[in-house]
Parts: sequence; C-alpha cells; structure tokens
Amino acid sequence: MRIIQAALVCGLIAMTGACGTEDMIHARARSTAETVRLRAALGTMDDLPAGFSDRARDGWRPPFRPKKKACRVLFDAVAGEPPSDGLGGTATVTYEGDRIGELAGVGLAVYLGDEAEDHFEELREAMGECATAQSGRAGRGDRLVASPFPLEDVGDDVEARRLAGRVGGYPYEMHLVVVNVRHTLVALVHAGLTAPDAGRTEELARSLVREVGSLDP
Repeated sequence: MRIIQAALVCGLIAMTGACGTEDMIHARARSTAETVRLRAALGTMDDLPAGFSDRARDGWRPPFRPKKKACRVLFDAVAGEPPSDGLGGTATVTYEGDRIGELAGVGLAVYLGDEAEDHFEELREAMGECATAQSGRAGRGDRLVASPFPLEDVGDDVEARRLAGRVGGYPYEMHLVVVNVRHTLVALVHAGLTAPDAGRTEELARSLVREVGSLDP
C-alpha cells in the first residue's frame, strides 16, 4: 500500500515538474539547451536571400486551420508543433519579405536518436496526402490546392509542395518545404498574396540547411 501511495504522490508531483529521476532532470536540461541553441541559430542568420529582413520575428501562424489531418501536421511542423516522439528542442521564427504580404516561416525540431528520420518520413507521407488544404470553418472559403515543387541542391532528404488558392477572399500561395538534416527537421513556408519567387525559396532552404548543418552535434 505504501508503495502504491508513494507512486501516486510522485506521479502528482511530477505533473508540476518537482518529482523525477536524475535522467529526467538531465533530459529537460538538454531540451532547454537545444531550444536556446536553435533559437540563436535562427536569430543570427546572415545569408538570407536578398529582400528578406534579417530581423527574426515571432513564429509563423497558419492563415487557417486545415480540416484534413495530413495538412494540419505539415502546418504544425512550421508553427512550432512538430511530431513529439523523441523531441529534444524546437524553435520557430518568421522573416518578412519585401513583397506584399510576403513572409517566410521556419520551424526547427531536433530529435534524439533516429527519430528525425522517422518523422521526416511521416511528413513526406503527409505531403502526399495533403492534396487540398481547406479550412474546417464553415463559410470561410479558404482553400489551397497542392502541386509539385521540385527543389535543387537542397539535400537528399527533402520534400516540397506548392499550395495555391484563396485565403480570406484573396489570392494566396505558399511553398512548403521539409528537410531532414542529421537529427534536425527543418520546416519552411514561403508565402504571400503574390506568388513567392521559387528561386528565393530554394535559396532560403539552402541557407537553413547550411545553418543547421554547421551546428554542433
């Protein structure tokens, strides 16, 4: 009975973060350190494509909440809610472009072990299933249709799509890119009211891959 009571008490305390093993403490400390490291990397990038502000702003907010799960998973990865299994740290920023409504949202997620590779395959599969991203709210009319978006010289583990349609009654297009770099997933959205330049999307993706690749393992 005492063992059961102790387990229950520890479980309740653990919910507040005050109870746990030494391994748990070290895991949390490592997660915090990874998050700080990722945020610092995104906040100090000096090779952004021409036309983007080097002042990193708060993380990307999706223009709507897709009703299809596969599309939600992709939007969430950029917005700072990547797959959670094995997650060691995450960071998000937005860079403003010089075109009307142009922005680039970036989400980084570092994983322990081989989880990054597994989750990359999940996101690759989600891209194949997200043929149309549509708002779950009735009457909104937000709808983006996906099409292929080939990228060059970004890496072997990369998947990308172009999504175009209307949001809030206005034309809207986004380039959605996911890349696996060692133990880190890079999720990128380059979007705007006018069609984003594909060359700048590629350049930004390459810059992010170089930045993540240069981080200490």
